[in-house]
Amino acid sequence: MLIPQFADGQLTSRIEAGGLRTDASGQAAIPTDIWRVAPTVGMRGPHGSVSLGSSAWYGNQSWQLVDGSIGGTLVAPTIYGVRAELIGNASRAYDDRSLGSDQVDVGTRINFAFSKRAGAWVGGGVARPWRVTAVSTVDLMNAGAWMDVGRATFTATGTTLGLTKIGTSDQYSSIDPCGTPSTSVGLSADATLTTAALASQETCHRRSQVSDFTGAVRWNLDRFEIAGEGGHRIGQAADVPSDSHYWGSATFTMWVAPRAAFVMGGGTQPSNPARGIPARSFGTIGMMFAYAQTKYSVPVTEMNLARIALFEAKPLAEGMQKIVVRVARVESVDIMGDFSDWSPLTMVRRGRDLWELSVPLGPGRHQINIRTDGGKWIAPPGLPKVSDMFSGEVGVLIVK
Repeated sequence: MLIPQFADGQLTSRIEAGGLRTDASGQAAIPTDIWRVAPTVGMRGPHGSVSLGSSAWYGNQSWQLVDGSIGGTLVAPTIYGVRAELIGNASRAYDDRSLGSDQVDVGTRINFAFSKRAGAWVGGGVARPWRVTAVSTVDLMNAGAWMDVGRATFTATGTTLGLTKIGTSDQYSSIDPCGTPSTSVGLSADATLTTAALASQETCHRRSQVSDFTGAVRWNLDRFEIAGEGGHRIGQAADVPSDSHYWGSATFTMWVAPRAAFVMGGGTQPSNPARGIPARSFGTIGMMFAYAQTKYSVPVTEMNLARIALFEAKPLAEGMQKIVVRVARVESVDIMGDFSDWSPLTMVRRGRDLWELSVPLGPGRHQINIRTDGGKWIAPPGLPKVSDMFSGEVGVLIVK
C-alpha cells in the first residue's frame, strides 16, 4: 500500500500456512502455540483494487476462524506526479477466548512521486470499532516517505491516532461527566461481564492521542528477501503501556520454487488501541504459496511499464545468452525476437521480482521485445530502440 502499483485487470491469490508461537503478556486473547492458515484473493486494475482475506487457527485439536476482511482502493489518474486514493476497509475478528471486535474505516491519501525511486504521501481517515469495550471512535492522520537505494526500499512513517476512550475516573481526568456506560458508545450486548465491571465504578469518556513513528527496510537479493521494521510510540502513560513504547521485527523469505517460498520471522508488536489487542512477542515459520491466476487482456498503463527495473543479457555457452529481468508485482513475463521467430517465450520466475530465461543468441545484432502480464509488447529498458513495420518499437541487443 505504500507504493501502490496495480497490474491491470489481474486476479491474484495466495495462501500462507505455518506455525506461530506468541506471548501475549499473559492475556488469553492470543493462544501461545498454533498452526495458522491465511488465504487471500484480490483484483487489481488501473483505477483501483479490491481484496478479501481471512485466517484460521488450529489449536486444542480444533480449527477456529479468527478474522475476515474486505478492502478496496480507488485511484485517481496521476497528474504531474501527484495521485489521490480513496481507501476503505471492513474487518471482523473472532475469538471465543475474548469478545472479538469489528471495525470499518475509510480514508484518503495523496501520493507524491519525486522520481521513479522516491516519493511521499500524506493522508487521514476515520474508523468505527464495534464490540470493543474501551474505544468508541478513532481518527488518524499519517504521512511518510519511501526511497529505493539499489535493491533496498526504505520507508519512514508517522501516524497519529485520536481515540474516544472509556475508562474509570481514577484512570483519566474526564472531559465528559462520569456515568454508567451504555451500548451507544461501543459496548455490545455480548460484553455483559466487562460492562458490569465498568459499571461498578464511575466511568468517563476521554479523548486520548498516541503517535507512532516507524522505519522499515526491504532488501531483495534475488531468491532471498530480508525485511525489518522498528518503531516508537509516544503518548500519556495511561494510553501507552510499557511494552508498547518500542518494538521491532524481521522476516526472512527464501523462494524455493517459482510460486513457493519459505518464510520465517519474529519480533515484537505494540498493542492496538483501536481494537483492544495487547502487545505481543512472536515467532513464525511456514510456507507461502501462490497458485494460478486469471489474467485479462487490457492495455498496459504507463505505471505498469515503469516496473521493469532491470533487463540484461549474460553470456552462457557459445551461442547462448541468459536473459535476466527484474520487475515488481507481476505474475508473468514474456520475451520474443528474431531468435524465436517472433513467437513469445515465457520466462521462469526465480524469486518475487526476478525472472530468467536462456535463449539461443549468437554474436551479432538482434531485435527483442518484452511484455508483462500479457500486456503490450515494448522495447526492453536500456536498449536502443528502432521502429518496426507495425508502427511500434523493438529493442536492439548487440551480442559480441
